[in-house]
Amino acid sequence: MKFLILVLGLAAVVLAEVEDAELPRLAMQNPDLFGGDMAGIDGPEDAERNAIPGQFYRWPNARVPYIIDYSLGGYDRLMNQAFQAYASSTCVRFVPRTNERDYIYIFPGQGCYSHVGKTGGQQPLSLGNGCLYIGTVIHELGHALGFYHEQNRSDRDDHLIIYIQNVVRGMESNFAKLAPSQNILYTGFDLNSVMIYGNNAFSHNGYATMVARNGQRLTEPYEKNGMTQSDITRVNKMYNC
Repeated sequence: MKFLILVLGLAAVVLAEVEDAELPRLAMQNPDLFGGDMAGIDGPEDAERNAIPGQFYRWPNARVPYIIDYSLGGYDRLMNQAFQAYASSTCVRFVPRTNERDYIYIFPGQGCYSHVGKTGGQQPLSLGNGCLYIGTVIHELGHALGFYHEQNRSDRDDHLIIYIQNVVRGMESNFAKLAPSQNILYTGFDLNSVMIYGNNAFSHNGYATMVARNGQRLTEPYEKNGMTQSDITRVNKMYNC
């Protein structure tokens, strides 16, 4: 009896550890959001309304006011590290809000998500359970600046193979390819970008949903330490740094 209790206890611990390990990945795969973490977009057909090329969606003077919910006060160092990643390599500045009308409100919501570009007024940027990793925070800030996922780029088929049969049913649109008019390709495709998901994103069976044509492993945003040079160049070009 004691042995059975011990075995069940160990099994519960292992299961909990597996669930904890999956949380950072699943937190960016919200079934109700386009791409798993982009709010305000119903799907690729709606992207034109929120198109990256539109200047309306840029933050004026590359200045992004923000408010951080008090409940994230224990993560000041992480947030400052993410803000500094942009400040040290680009002209973008994330600054505490004073009285600006347009700003991002960073709070611990359900998973990780952000709007794409400046949408006007208070716009939420959620960093819930599983989201407090430097790569994830930089990724969500990238959305707020105006960037979609790398795997949705109009040129992605030249670099990725998508295995749609392995995608969770109903989430296939997360791998929709944008039309050339819906994105600006400031640089070449970047398999290491902080804006690309991992091989098994949205998989229902544990098999890869997207594979790099050159065989390179694709890592999740939370596994990354920051932006690549390509990411930095794109930000600088978008904001005329």
